[in-house]
Amino acid sequence: MSDGPVHFTMRELQRKFFAPRFWALILAAALLLGLIGPFGTYDLLPLPGRFAYWTAIVLATYFASGATVFLLVETVWPRRTRRPWQYALAGVVSGLPIAAVVWAINAAVFGTGPDAGIALLPLLGYSAIIAGVVSALIAIFTEQYERLAMANTAPAQAALTKHPRIVDRLPPGDRGALSHMSMQDHYVEVRTSRGGGLVLMRFADAIAETEGTPGLQVHRSHWVALDAVERSLRREGKLFLKLKDGSEVPVSRSFQAAVREAGLIAG
Repeated sequence: MSDGPVHFTMRELQRKFFAPRFWALILAAALLLGLIGPFGTYDLLPLPGRFAYWTAIVLATYFASGATVFLLVETVWPRRTRRPWQYALAGVVSGLPIAAVVWAINAAVFGTGPDAGIALLPLLGYSAIIAGVVSALIAIFTEQYERLAMANTAPAQAALTKHPRIVDRLPPGDRGALSHMSMQDHYVEVRTSRGGGLVLMRFADAIAETEGTPGLQVHRSHWVALDAVERSLRREGKLFLKLKDGSEVPVSRSFQAAVREAGLIAG
């Protein structure tokens, strides 16, 4: 049994870690901060050292803040009721791990003496305020972007396709062709061609809302769209379906007959 929002959060952060655009943004931010040299780093470190230092700071704080904010938001507030102030509050909470990470990096680079940088307590205050403001701004701009994108693409999408109801439960930016679903504790992880998210509902109810997308349940915790399957494979005597997005979904014995009848098992 997976751990629901925790498992989903780790997978989303891992997906971002391997995205080229993520690294482009991280390196751009680190280069800018390295050139400016804020908080006294301009005088304390040469340019290569500043670039390395701020790369570590940006990367570590992104994951410390991202994991905390994403996990709190996914766990506490239903998707349809989220507001920017909730992201701001989660950002404030994330100030604690951010401050701990920054303090640890500063201690490793500058030592722990009186001239080693900001002390932990004021650093915690700065981190909480900055993370709260940044999280709220990101939520506001993301919401506006998704509304604008939906306004521009809704007429064309309506003419071309109609998503199943389960996909309409996702944020506008994640709505696409339904690929597969997995049960994560009390949540259903819904994956599409444009992303995905967690929906708090029973798995049976989620499957009932896939009407319009041909697919079948292949395991008590997994459902796949037929068009999303690339091939079948066996590993250590167990059957899996390899999907076009690279995911692998297990097929339990009780569902193998239905999977074979659907033509998804080679040979």
